[in-house]
Amino acid sequence: MAHPQERRQQLRGLFVFKQLPMEAACAAMSLPKTTGNRWKADAKGQGDDWESARAAVALGDDNFKQLSQRLLQDYLTLHQAMIDEIKVNTKLNTERKTKMLASLSDSFNKSIAAFRRIAPELNRHAIALDALQRFAGFAQGKFPKHVPALLEMLEPFGEELAKAYG
Repeated sequence: MAHPQERRQQLRGLFVFKQLPMEAACAAMSLPKTTGNRWKADAKGQGDDWESARAAVALGDDNFKQLSQRLLQDYLTLHQAMIDEIKVNTKLNTERKTKMLASLSDSFNKSIAAFRRIAPELNRHAIALDALQRFAGFAQGKFPKHVPALLEMLEPFGEELAKAYG
């Protein structure tokens, strides 16, 4: 049985934005899980990776942002404490201090690189999602009569964003 594109979009919305497991999303729409998985695979073949979009939504979550900020802040605090220790510890000779600084520098570069690997995806997806959410809020406040038309366009446009940024 052929399903309209709107049903696929509804399933995608439940899976990506509502963060429902595929089984629950399919159950909510009275669809077999195999159909949902096939639609998801078809979309991925067309450049719309539902898993990446779902991860981007999760990455944009305030809890994740707070956690990553706290981790970075904790790392930088410890890094500075080690630098301070190297400066004031008179029991360390120059050679030992040099080795410690080199190790600390390597650790710093690796840690910052790890955060950067997270940040581009977070930034690209989160900025796109934030812009959509802000635009929807703006439209709701300033042009409420246009919201139904906007909502009709936002979900398919979200798929376009997923193809572009996913």
